[in-house]
Amino acid sequence: MNPVRIGVQIGLLLMILLPFGVVAQTPQAPAFAEYPAVTAAYLKRLHNPGQGGAPFAFRDDYPGGFTGWQEAARGQLRCLLGLDVMEETLAGHQPSVTWEPWQQEDGYRRRRGTIETEPGIRIPFWLLRPEGQAGEAAGRPLAICSHGHDRDGWNTYAGVYRDADHRASTLAKSGDIGVQAVRRGFITLVPATRGLAEAVSIPDLKGRHGNRTCRAQLIHCLLAGRTAVGERVWDTQHLLDWALRHVDGVDPHRVLMTGNSGGGVLTVYVAALDERIHVAVPSCSFTSYTSAAGFVFHCDCCLVPRAQRQMGDMADIGALTAPRYLLAVHGRTDGLHSQPDVEAAMRRVATVYRAGDAGTHFRFAWGAAGHRFYPEIMWPFIESALRRKKQ
Repeated sequence: MNPVRIGVQIGLLLMILLPFGVVAQTPQAPAFAEYPAVTAAYLKRLHNPGQGGAPFAFRDDYPGGFTGWQEAARGQLRCLLGLDVMEETLAGHQPSVTWEPWQQEDGYRRRRGTIETEPGIRIPFWLLRPEGQAGEAAGRPLAICSHGHDRDGWNTYAGVYRDADHRASTLAKSGDIGVQAVRRGFITLVPATRGLAEAVSIPDLKGRHGNRTCRAQLIHCLLAGRTAVGERVWDTQHLLDWALRHVDGVDPHRVLMTGNSGGGVLTVYVAALDERIHVAVPSCSFTSYTSAAGFVFHCDCCLVPRAQRQMGDMADIGALTAPRYLLAVHGRTDGLHSQPDVEAAMRRVATVYRAGDAGTHFRFAWGAAGHRFYPEIMWPFIESALRRKKQ
């Protein structure tokens, strides 16, 4: 048969079938997580704020406008995190810092300190300082680098390694973020994260909480009216208080906070609440609390009771950072998060930023790999933002 005639016949057939959707269907990607129908219906009711929506989610007609929303939402968020309980029970406590000697590294110095953020709770941290910065009048930007679920994460970020394999695996994933910061001229703080670092964890005796120290921390917190995230925010803010008062050469108007995974979650909350953070870069962490089907993305220890029904979603919490600079980065092959749900959350953040006349101060980007830092995306954004801030 004539090939031309065959092509014409196929073309006519496609013209007939296409309007009815019979051909040219694009296969849909499989759902990130699916539940049985009864469970799915229950989760939809459970996580839906209901008629009227979440009272502290942003809306265009919020009383007092954008600043009115931020003031009210921050107050409610502090309550949900248990920070008001901590302030009441820890009133009068004055954090103290102890030091070990300086260590000389290539182009910078590193010193281990410990800060007592509440009685008996001593958070170890590293201070990394570029050479020649002591007492410099002009001031240097300050970086706070907070780690996630890694028993040695604060050491890893600061370039302190257990052995050669630890060093090689860290550098392969650009995990030495504190060293990267100090080499770019930042005075850098790398604290241990409470409940995640081995040095500041509650033991899970008898494996009652699944042999997870972070979950043990959460349960003890909830019983006391606190949250694990709230304790981590408390520690970070008190370390920042101390640094801005006592570390020579810090420019208080150029403060960066970043972290991957659980450290990124902490970055979102601290930046939402503390306006001293001028640039926030949560990596592989900032998404909705749940997927469209109700799957919970974050570790149990990140649980903040009633946050979804009160605040709307994590996107609204992250958007409290506006008009300050916010960069969210995710890895395309990171199996912990769903790409459609991440993108939906980021569209929400962008919408709120635009409503606050700060649309250019928020950016979302995909990294090409998995659950890791993406310095090639992060540092240009950070340095550009801080240059604008300095001007």
